[in-house]
Amino acid sequence: MKIHTLKRTCWIAIVISVISLILTAINIWAYIKNKWYLLLYSLNLESLGEGNFIFVGGGTDEWAANVPSEWIEQVLDYCDGFDNSYLFQSKNPARFLEYLDHPVMRKSVLCTTIETNRFYPDIMRNAPLPRERAIVMQEIANYGIPTYVTCEPLMQFDLAELVELVGMCSPQQVNIGRNSRYDITLPEPTADEVKMLKAELEKFTKVEVKANAYCWMRKIRGNKYPSPITSSPY
Repeated sequence: MKIHTLKRTCWIAIVISVISLILTAINIWAYIKNKWYLLLYSLNLESLGEGNFIFVGGGTDEWAANVPSEWIEQVLDYCDGFDNSYLFQSKNPARFLEYLDHPVMRKSVLCTTIETNRFYPDIMRNAPLPRERAIVMQEIANYGIPTYVTCEPLMQFDLAELVELVGMCSPQQVNIGRNSRYDITLPEPTADEVKMLKAELEKFTKVEVKANAYCWMRKIRGNKYPSPITSSPY
């Protein structure tokens, strides 16, 4: 009985050891695979192709003040490795100035958001003032780099002042868009005010109205031209 019990115990120990080795190997492989995937992701080894116009970082602000410089440099270096054109956008365009001599800028468009000429502190918080952004974009345009402006989400504005800020940027194109966050209520302009803005901007640049702002572009009944904004509560 003791011999059989000993043999049974040995076989159980062997089976447990084999299972442990298998599990260890699986865990090691999973660890290596995860690290490899993380490495691939961090290096972004996906080909960007060629002949494309790519909006880089559309879901985030790569140029925010708290983004490390080395991260920005890695993105720019990677983009420069492909024969494409790129669009970089930021509410902090002053950060662009640090990289104007990077080779990728020769095939890039720089864009900032100017959603209003006013400052709504509870909404815009730590973002640079719209005029500060416009001044920086003016410097970038004078440097010879193409610029865009996006007025999204467009908020209540003063017509002459907003047109002035956008004009300072010398944009090749201006995009007009509406608030797409249904959980946030913003002070929006009227449809007539937006039409007046579009008409003024089209005097010196191309204007694209995004699909979410089509409702502002419906035909005005009665007057052909809406009345301009004449006063501001701020």
